[in-house]
Amino acid sequence: MDNRTAEAVGKHLNTLGIAHLAEWDVLAFVRHHGASLASAEKIAALLGYSKLAVGSALDSLSAKGLVQRSRNSHGVRLYQLAGAGPNDPPQLALEELMKIAAERQGRLILIKHLRQTVVKDPRERRGLHLA
Repeated sequence: MDNRTAEAVGKHLNTLGIAHLAEWDVLAFVRHHGASLASAEKIAALLGYSKLAVGSALDSLSAKGLVQRSRNSHGVRLYQLAGAGPNDPPQLALEELMKIAAERQGRLILIKHLRQTVVKDPRERRGLHLA
């Protein structure tokens, strides 16, 4: 992976509007698991983040139109990727980032980029970042 990969990561993250590592991890989780019936607390436990960080990430991803969620029913919601056409820029950006993140070096570049954009927020320091 080279400098062009780092530039592509930045471009794709900007297209998605993702600036925090927790947002990326939650988006990747939702994409990987398809439609998931879960609570923010359960997702937080699986990803190693606080409930607050995951709740904030889910709110942000929903507001950006990347994740759809059902109404809260007994603390549980259905989370899934928002439907998008195959040529939709956010969909293309997500697919490209997933290809890049499929390799260790790509994950390291993605993590480094997102850590550089983090405002000193203690919620961002937690989580599993498999590299």
